[in-house]
Amino acid sequence: MAATRIAAAKKEAEFQELRRQVPLLIQESAEAHKAEAQLRQAKAEQQQAFDAKQTELTALRSERDQLREAKLELQTQAVQLPPLRDALAQARAAETTVQGRVKELELSVASLTSDLDKLTGELEQLRKGLAGNRGKSAVKPGKPASTHRSPPPAKSEATSNHAPSPAAEPASRLISAPASQDRPGHHIVAPGDTLGTLAWQYGVTVEELKTANGLQSEVIRVGQRLTIPVDGLPSLHLSP
Repeated sequence: MAATRIAAAKKEAEFQELRRQVPLLIQESAEAHKAEAQLRQAKAEQQQAFDAKQTELTALRSERDQLREAKLELQTQAVQLPPLRDALAQARAAETTVQGRVKELELSVASLTSDLDKLTGELEQLRKGLAGNRGKSAVKPGKPASTHRSPPPAKSEATSNHAPSPAAEPASRLISAPASQDRPGHHIVAPGDTLGTLAWQYGVTVEELKTANGLQSEVIRVGQRLTIPVDGLPSLHLSP
């Protein structure tokens, strides 16, 4: 009996410690969500700037090609018409300026691409960190005591008056499965869906989705049926 009481006391102490850690885990999760939102916004801004630079680069390349054609035409005419030499010199100067601008834009595009890759990596690490926090807070309280089990937190008045456990949010999100999910473990691609949004929705990574569906790229089409990896199934996160 003494050993049983000691074991029960240890389990009770561990349980109380876990309960004290719940607010910290909730705070960490909120901060992580906030950081992720900021990273998403920064990535969107970088993507917008990248697209603008790409558009400008395309326009400048087209202008450069036109200037080259004009230069060739002027060179042909300059053989017979000396006055056109001045126009040819101006075209050459303009072409040099455009080429310099094109090089600057190419460097800028390369820098933006690197920034986008970095932001994508940070988002991926943040998702993995959130998944680890959810798993840690959901699994540890579930360990049984040896003979005397403490009342579940959901039935205590103190717990009901405080913030829910960290596992409550992922469970509620996963219970409300999207309408485009035709059966557990699968998802029908709807307009606006991307591998990134689906990975976030089901709590998996883009690479896991690609591997589960044999995809070589992140391109998906509306109506396509995707297999969701086991970690993304709602039933695996629900309490009995």
